[in-house]
Order: sequence, then C-alpha cells, then structure tokens
Amino acid sequence: MKWRWAIVIPLLCFAQMFPNAFATATVERSEETETVDKPLKTPTPTPAKKSNASKGETTIDVGTTKSPSPRSDGFSIAQPPSQLDSRSASAPAANSFLVAIDIGHTKNQGGAISARGVSEYVFNERLSRELFKSLQAAHQIRSLLINPDGGDIGLVKRAQVANQRNANLLIAIHHDSVKDSFLKEWQFDGKTEKYCDDFHGFSIFFSRKNAAAEESKAFAMQLGDALLKAGFTPTLHHVAQEHRPIIDASKGVYAFDDLLVLKNAKMPAVLLECGVIVNRNEERDLNSPDYRARMIAAIESAISNFAATQPGER
Repeated sequence: MKWRWAIVIPLLCFAQMFPNAFATATVERSEETETVDKPLKTPTPTPAKKSNASKGETTIDVGTTKSPSPRSDGFSIAQPPSQLDSRSASAPAANSFLVAIDIGHTKNQGGAISARGVSEYVFNERLSRELFKSLQAAHQIRSLLINPDGGDIGLVKRAQVANQRNANLLIAIHHDSVKDSFLKEWQFDGKTEKYCDDFHGFSIFFSRKNAAAEESKAFAMQLGDALLKAGFTPTLHHVAQEHRPIIDASKGVYAFDDLLVLKNAKMPAVLLECGVIVNRNEERDLNSPDYRARMIAAIESAISNFAATQPGER
C-alpha cells in the first residue's frame, strides 16, 4: 500500500497546482470524436488567398490568376487583365443598386473547351472581372463578384451569395459551345482540338421559376436589345440542339426554368452566353480587348437602363 500512496499523493499535488491540465486534455479528446458542423470553405489554389465569396464578400486578390502561355499563332488567348480594381461593393456609388456578377464554372470544373483548347472558365473570369472593373470605375452601379478565386461552389450557393448581399440583379457570365455531334477535329499548336464554325453569337437565359420572373424577362430583353445595338448577333442553336423554349429569337432570349442559379435567386437573374468559343473566328473575337470592351459597354448600358426603372433608383 505504501508504494500506491507514493504515486497517488504526487498526482493530487499536481492536480491542485495545475487544475486546467486534465480538463483541457478531456476537451481535446472529446472534440476528436464529435461531428461539428462548420461553414463550408471554398478551396483555393496556392498562392491565392482564401476567397470570401461564400460569405458574400467581394475582395479581389490582385495578381493571383495565372495567365495561359502564349500560343504559336501570335495572339494571346483568354488572358485575364493584369491589374484589377480591388474595391468592394461597399465602395461609394451614385445609387444603391447592386449587381452580382457570377463567374461561370470553376477552376476545377472549367465548362466548355474552346477551339484552341482553353477552358471556358478562363473566358468567364476575364470578362466578369473586366465588367466588374468597368462598373466600379463608373461609380454609378455597385457590383460584386461571386467566387472570385474560382473555388468549388454549387449553383445554389452562388444564388445564396447574391441573396445574402441583397443584390438587385444577378448576371451569370458564360461562354457557349455546341452538342458533341456537331464538333469537328483540327490541329492547333501540335494538339488535336475540337471546333464548330457553324454557329456563333450570344444567347440569354432566364428562369420562369425565379422569384422575379417578369423582371428577369424584362432585363433579358433589354440586354438582348443592347447587344443588338452594339452590333452583336444572337445564336439560335439552343432551340434545335437542346429544345430550349425561345422567347424572342431576334434578341436571343431563352427560357431555362430549372437552371438552379437563376431559379434560386430572389432577384431578377439572367445567364449570358457571350459567344460560341468552339467557333474559331468567334474565339478570336472574344480574345480582342476592343471586342470585349464593346460587349461590356452594351451589358453596362442594359444594367443602367434596368436600374433606372427600379423603385428608389431614379
């Protein structure tokens, strides 16, 4: 018994001197066995900083987007702008209208592949950021980018970000392709790529299940009209290839009722396919800064006209 007391007594003394030691060890062990529901964090590749898009914030990490290497045909493909305006949607603006710009797809799920082998996401990100920068510079419409770092994020979550920030308008930026059966093969930069030069132009989608379906349709019409006035033409291949209901063929406006990012938005929302990137000529056009600037000006015009019709924005 003496040897037992020789062990117990020092332990009791230690417990009195450090009363939190045993409690801490117990807590740490219990946390290892418990399931804790934590907010989902969007993974971001190194060296980019963590995105705050899941929280609805609009901080942009300047200079973290890696540009694709130059192509052998002498023009630059889908390179993002080298300098971006890092102001958030809380920056001073002429009015309170807020447009959420959703960068279509992600770095890991890049969407369509262009005729020259470039991921659609690269095109989406570039034009979205340029649109964001242009809107911020004009000081007329507040804007935010959804998922600026390109992390994995679902369509419903994209809509939730816009909802949480009380955006007045959501516009998802995408670039188009065609059904696989229409694609042909060609050699570019030593690789076999797929293309289709038979279709070109923009298309606009809205959901009739959106909470503001009529307003979504109205903005889609205004956007189509602005793009037409800027010299762009719509593509109608979604009717035959995907059986999408065409609402206005002259303006390239379609109904896409069950598209989650549009259906779950609580504000007017549209998805814009800026062009058909499997079309070799249109891909070249979309890589022209002047061409994109003209398109961005048309989009801005439609946003400004729509904002002017909203209560409290005149």
